[in-house]
Amino acid sequence: MVEALDFYYENEVKHKPSAKPAFRAIQIVTQFAAEKIGAAARVSAFSVMRQRDFMRWCVEKHDHSAGTIARNLSVVSAALKFGCKVQIVRDGFGNETEVLLLDSAPNIYTQAKDVAELTNLPDSTPRDWLPTFEQLGHFIDAIDVRQENLFRFVMLALNTWARPEAIIDLRADKQVQWNHGLIDLNPPSRRQTKKYRPKVKLTENLRDWLRHWDQSAPMIWDDQPITTMKRTFKRHAVACGLPLFTQYTIRHFMATSVRRAKPPVSKEQRDVWLGHDDGRTANWYEHHDPDFLEDARRATDEIIEELQRFTKRPLSTRKLRAKSPLRLIHSKKEAS
Repeated sequence: MVEALDFYYENEVKHKPSAKPAFRAIQIVTQFAAEKIGAAARVSAFSVMRQRDFMRWCVEKHDHSAGTIARNLSVVSAALKFGCKVQIVRDGFGNETEVLLLDSAPNIYTQAKDVAELTNLPDSTPRDWLPTFEQLGHFIDAIDVRQENLFRFVMLALNTWARPEAIIDLRADKQVQWNHGLIDLNPPSRRQTKKYRPKVKLTENLRDWLRHWDQSAPMIWDDQPITTMKRTFKRHAVACGLPLFTQYTIRHFMATSVRRAKPPVSKEQRDVWLGHDDGRTANWYEHHDPDFLEDARRATDEIIEELQRFTKRPLSTRKLRAKSPLRLIHSKKEAS
């Protein structure tokens, strides 16, 4: 069983954004196997009864919630399903080999409600904490001038409602259709997955910022596009006294705020903008239709304008230009 988990990690998730939580889940399951069923336990040993033992052990040993246990079990489920399919594995010399690790695998509990029922734990609740406009404004104003990438991340998140990975991957020269006022959150080289990245309307606010930054990758460090913002974001949130504020919080804040807009944005448009569809909902709209996601675009711009009332830092380039004390110098003569 441990070999199957390791095989999945090394050949499927090691270089993905989900690598860290998957590694932690594998650590926990490996620890359980060593303590309760033997380090050399076969995959078939992780039966329904053993899974229940694992759930109770997680509660006693780590005080895990039903949601956390279910997420860790989902890693086990994915690993065993991965092992049941033929995989092409490349060794250190570049040689490729077909590997079928498992003939079969047990069904794994992956739903938090099932875990809660089997362990008598309370049901997991959805993310219900959202910052107020004042708290979000405080978060933005506390961003130091040396944390420009964090500010840019926040502005991109406000305008696109995108997941962190989509924001990090954004390349304006390849994904923005200026003439049609659209931004494709899925890079040309990326295959669409369950975490669907939609094509959404380019807001006026983001259009101005992208032109102001004038870079293909808006977030750069040492002349290279950054690959993560997680630690920087978390440190800043804690420093602001908002420990529940995560990279996903802005996505939830915007999705909730547009429901309260006047007029409110329809569920269909919210689903498309968030990528909560399998392609069928998106087909209700024509991407090049002037009205495509127009309500969501309008509401997004209006919410950012409203947020400006609660932050001193300019949230639009127009306000930035109006307040800027700097003047662009084109020659030594002008400098003198």
